[in-house]
Amino acid sequence: MKKIRFVDYLKDYLDFNNITNKDFANRIGISQKHLIDILSGDSELSSSIIDSISIVTNIPSDYIYRLELNYKFEKTITEYLEKNQISETKYLNKFSYKYLIDNLWINFVDVNDKMEIIKDILKYLRVKNPEKVYEIDEKIFFKSDNDKPELLLLWLEKCYRETLKQDVKDYSKDNIDILVNYIRDMAKKNEFKEDDLIKKFNENGIALVIQEDIPGSKIRGAFKVHKNVPAIYITYKHKRIADIYFALLHELAHCKSDFNKAKSTSLVSFYDKNIEEEFSADHQAYNWMVDQNYYNSILNDKNYDISKEKNYPKSFVVYRLAKDNVINYSSNEYQKNNIILEIRK
Repeated sequence: MKKIRFVDYLKDYLDFNNITNKDFANRIGISQKHLIDILSGDSELSSSIIDSISIVTNIPSDYIYRLELNYKFEKTITEYLEKNQISETKYLNKFSYKYLIDNLWINFVDVNDKMEIIKDILKYLRVKNPEKVYEIDEKIFFKSDNDKPELLLLWLEKCYRETLKQDVKDYSKDNIDILVNYIRDMAKKNEFKEDDLIKKFNENGIALVIQEDIPGSKIRGAFKVHKNVPAIYITYKHKRIADIYFALLHELAHCKSDFNKAKSTSLVSFYDKNIEEEFSADHQAYNWMVDQNYYNSILNDKNYDISKEKNYPKSFVVYRLAKDNVINYSSNEYQKNNIILEIRK
């Protein structure tokens, strides 16, 4: 389909009103040759010429700008697809566009027009062309070779937009201990209340988003600092109470140790990535769940009875025991104490 730009309408306007190129060029203050170059597409419409055309024709300048901007946008996309020898459909599949449509992830203008869908996705990601997509957070820490960068970027953008709806107070590193204790208290009661968690995190200076990811992604969570506002994102992959709290504590560990690093990039945690910094965050999260010395005493106590545990959340204890292969994930002890959650989506 031929891309429509304003000069196509301008030709029709001149024909319909019986205006010669010479006369119109004179009225808008350019040479006849310059006008011919514009009408043939060999010369761009400058802002001053657009303003002149608007005055002479009474066509709103913002309409002309929008039409030209849309033409250039589509042209850039087409050139990118041709350069990379990829069809619109294949390109859109990188973003799981059918899932985005079905789940109302983005407010698409026209779900039946693939070029419009591409434009809406790029606008959603806040980039001016397809090349820029891969420059967003191009230094993403812990990036997985098995993950799809397009899905990760969509998820990060979705989470970021959610943080803009939150009223986040001033952050202090001391607030981490407050949040860790709050999480342990909730876990002791086998409670997981998303709205209460977000409120508590916001009160202590951290944005918190729990956002379903796009199928095909292996994202566990992420930590990011927007200016000086720390933000934690985790997914809905966590089915049991200790699992989701572990993911949250893991990102809190990054907040504690990697605050400055997260100012320049997103620290993304994946299920299949083994990196030293991830091990460090895991180690801190495990210790927050159950203090290591106390946990060692459990391991050395042959008569330990989980039903009598009062110091730490039972779900946290069995989570660590199962992780260390002391008990089986299928055991009654694990299944009973690390309950499956019904998480609001």
